[in-house]
Amino acid sequence: MQNRKQPRILLVIPNLGRGGAQKVFLDQLDFYSLHFETIGCVFNWNDSFPSDQRSNIVSLDVPAGNNFFQKIFFFLKRIRRLRQIKKKYRIDFSISHLEGADYVNVISGYSGKIFCWIHGTKTGDQNISGLIGWIRKRILIPLIYDKCNLVITVSKGIRNELISEFRLKESRIKTIYNAFDLTEIGNKSSVPLKKEVDLLFGPTPILITHCRFAKQKNLSSLLRIFHSIKKIVKCKLIILGDGEERATLLELCEDLALSNYNVWGSLKFSEVCDVYFFGHQVNPYAFLTRAKLYISTSLWEGFPLSLGEAMICGLPVISSDCMTGPREIMNIELGDPAPVSSPYFTPYGILMPLTDSPQSLSLWAQTIINLLKDESAVQQMRNKGKSRMAAYDRGTVTLQWLEIINEAYNTNN
Repeated sequence: MQNRKQPRILLVIPNLGRGGAQKVFLDQLDFYSLHFETIGCVFNWNDSFPSDQRSNIVSLDVPAGNNFFQKIFFFLKRIRRLRQIKKKYRIDFSISHLEGADYVNVISGYSGKIFCWIHGTKTGDQNISGLIGWIRKRILIPLIYDKCNLVITVSKGIRNELISEFRLKESRIKTIYNAFDLTEIGNKSSVPLKKEVDLLFGPTPILITHCRFAKQKNLSSLLRIFHSIKKIVKCKLIILGDGEERATLLELCEDLALSNYNVWGSLKFSEVCDVYFFGHQVNPYAFLTRAKLYISTSLWEGFPLSLGEAMICGLPVISSDCMTGPREIMNIELGDPAPVSSPYFTPYGILMPLTDSPQSLSLWAQTIINLLKDESAVQQMRNKGKSRMAAYDRGTVTLQWLEIINEAYNTNN
C-alpha cells in the first residue's frame, strides 16, 4: 500500500440502474469522495440512466457476452482492464458490489486491500441454481470471498450463512446495514403529487410497493393476493418501478381481469382502475406517505431498502419472512431460522409466510383484509417504523463506512 496522507478508493459494480446495490454504490461514491480520492467503475453503461454517467465513474466498456466462449473472453478482459485501472490510479482500497464485480475485483489483484460488499442472500437466491449454481455455491463463492481482505454484509443473516454454509472465517466478515437519509426522505415525502394522481389517495385504501420488476420481488403473487382482496374490500394497488418482468405483470393483470393504468401504454389516466403502474419514480416517498399499507412479497432479499423506506414514511408493512433482512428491519429475533408459518404481528406491521402455495396466498389476502377493516390497528402501526429506522440513519451508518477504511489504512502506515 502506498504511503500517502489519504488513501485512494475504487468502487466497482457491474452496472448501474435502480437496484438497491446500485443506490448504495452511488451513496458510497458521494460519501467517500468527501473524504478520500475516490472513483467508481462499471463494466459497461448498460441499464444505466443518463444521470448515472458521472465524471468520476469510469467504464471498462466490456459487454457480458452471448455465449460461453464470449463470456469467458470478456470476463478475462474485465479482469485485465480493472487491474490496469488499479495500477493507473494506485488504488489502496477496491470495494466491489455484487458477485460479478467481486470475482473481477479479487482476481484482478494488485497491491491494495480488496473488500467485497454482499447485498443479498446466497443460499436463498433462486437465481443461483442448476450446475452453474452448484459450482458457484460449492467452489467459487467460498474461494473468492476467502481471498479478499474483508467481506461486508448488509445483514447479520447473510453473515451467518457465509459462516455456516460457506465456511468463511468470522473474523473476516463485518455487517454494516444499509443507510437511509431520514431527513431527505421526510422532506421528499411532503412534495405534492400531480393533482390527478393525488386524487387517488382518497377514502379508498391504497396498497403500495416499489421495487425492480424481477423474479426476486415476486410481484405476480402480489397481484394474485390483491385480486382476492378486492373481491372483499374496496381498494387499489400502486406499483412503482420497472424491470424485465413488466410485460409478464401486465399480462397477468389482463388474465385476472384487473383493470390497470400504466405509464408505458397508450391509455389515458383513469381514477377507476384497480392497479396503477407509475414506472420508476425519482421520488417514491411522496407516493408511500399517502398510502395505507406497504406490501412486500419478496422471495429473497439482503437488507431491503424499499421496506425501510416505507417504514420511514410511516407505513405499516406486510412483508414475507424471506431470506434475509425483513426480520432484522422489523426487529424480530426468532430461534427458528425457517420462515414463519403464520402471521407474526410486530409494532411496525406483519411478517408473513412465503407465498409458495394457494393456501399461503389466501392467508396473505385474509390477513390484509382483516387489517384494512381494523383502522385502530393500522393507526397503532403507523409511524412506529420511523423510530425503528433511526438506527439506520445515514449519519450513523456512514461512520462505519469511514471506520473500515481508516482502520485498515492506519494499520498499514
